[in-house]
Amino acid sequence: MPTISIEQKVLNALMSDAGHGHDIAALEHELPLLGTDIDRCDEQTLDIEIFPDRPDLLSAETLARAMRAFLHNETVDPSLHVEGPTTSMTVDEGLVDVRPVILCAIVRNVNLGADDAAKDAAIRRLMDHQEKLHFALGRGRKRASIGVHDLATITPPFRVVSASGSHSFVPLGEAAEMDLETILTQHPKGVDYAHLLDSKDEYPLILDANEDVLSFPPIINGNHTTVTHKTRDFFIDVTGWDQRACEASLMLICLQLQERGGTVETVEVTTCD
Repeated sequence: MPTISIEQKVLNALMSDAGHGHDIAALEHELPLLGTDIDRCDEQTLDIEIFPDRPDLLSAETLARAMRAFLHNETVDPSLHVEGPTTSMTVDEGLVDVRPVILCAIVRNVNLGADDAAKDAAIRRLMDHQEKLHFALGRGRKRASIGVHDLATITPPFRVVSASGSHSFVPLGEAAEMDLETILTQHPKGVDYAHLLDSKDEYPLILDANEDVLSFPPIINGNHTTVTHKTRDFFIDVTGWDQRACEASLMLICLQLQERGGTVETVEVTTCD
C-alpha cells in the first residue's frame, strides 16, 4: 500500500482555511475508518498507509478534502467544478500505437504559500503526489504518467506528435540539449523508464505553439517548464494506455491544486483517433 507522511501543521492550516478545527486525538481514532492504517499520529506528524481503493487520499490537500466530509459532516460536491476551454491540444494520429490516451487541463491562480518555505513545501507535496499516483494508478508510469508545468513558460495551443529518436531538447535537470535516444540511454529517468517505449520507432512529444518541448512522456519534462516559487498557473498533461487511470490521475492533481485556491479549466483535445 502507498504511504504518505504529512506535517500536522499543514493539515491544521488546510482544515482551518475551511473553518474546521484539527483534533489530533480524534484524527487518530477516526481516520482508519476512512481507508487508512496509521503508523504515526502525534503533534508533529501523520504517517499513514493508504488502502489501494483510496488514491484520493495520497496528498495532504485531497486527504483534507475527504476529512472535511467524513470527520466534520461537510457537504462536499463529488464533481470537480471546471471552467470551459480557452485553448486546445491536437494529437497526431501516429500516437495511437505509441501512447494513445492523452488528457490535459489548466489550473489558474494557485496559491503555493505565503513565503519561500511554504512554497517549497507545497511544490514538494505536488511532486510527491505525482509520484504516488504514478505508483498507485499508473503502475510505474505504464498506465498513466503525469507532467506538471508552469503555464507562464509555454505558449498555447499545444500539439502531441510522434518524433524520431534524433529529436532533441533540454530535459529537466540538464543545461544542454539531448536527443531522445540519448535521454533513454543516459538520463537517469530515461534509464529507469526506457522499457515503457521498447520496440517503438517513434516517440511521443508534447509541443507548444513555438515548437518547444513541454514533455517527452512518460520519461521527462522539458527543463524550461519547471514549477517554481513564481508559478501561479499550471498546465497538466496525463498520457498512457488506460483511460480510467489517466482520468483519475488528472482529476486528483487538479483537485490538489484546486484546494490551493486554483480554478480548473478544461482544454479542447483532438484525440489520436
